[in-house]
Amino acid sequence: MITALKREKAVMTEKTSYMEVVGNNRVTYRVTTGRAVLNGREYVTYGIEAEKWIGPVRFKESIDDFSADLKTAVCFAEMLLKYNIKPSLIYNAALCFLRENL
Repeated sequence: MITALKREKAVMTEKTSYMEVVGNNRVTYRVTTGRAVLNGREYVTYGIEAEKWIGPVRFKESIDDFSADLKTAVCFAEMLLKYNIKPSLIYNAALCFLRENL
C-alpha cells in the first residue's frame, strides 16, 4: 500500500529587506524579514537573498524562511560575504552553516 504525505508550504507575506551589503565579487546579499503563515499560525521569519547581475542577466537565489532568529540570519550573511559565495551555492553554504551552528 502506498500513501502520499502532503506537506503544507509556508506562505510569505510582508517581505521587507532588513540589511543589504555588496561583496567584493559584486554579489548583493540581503537579510529579509517577513511574516509566514503555516497551518493557520502566523510567525516572523528571516531569510537570505543573494543576487548578481552580469550584464542584462540576473542570477538570484533566496531562502525565505532561513531562521526565526535575526542573529543567525545576519551571521550567515556575514559568512556569505566573507567567503564570496555565489548565488548558485547559497543552499550548500546554508547546509554547512546550519550543520556547524546547530
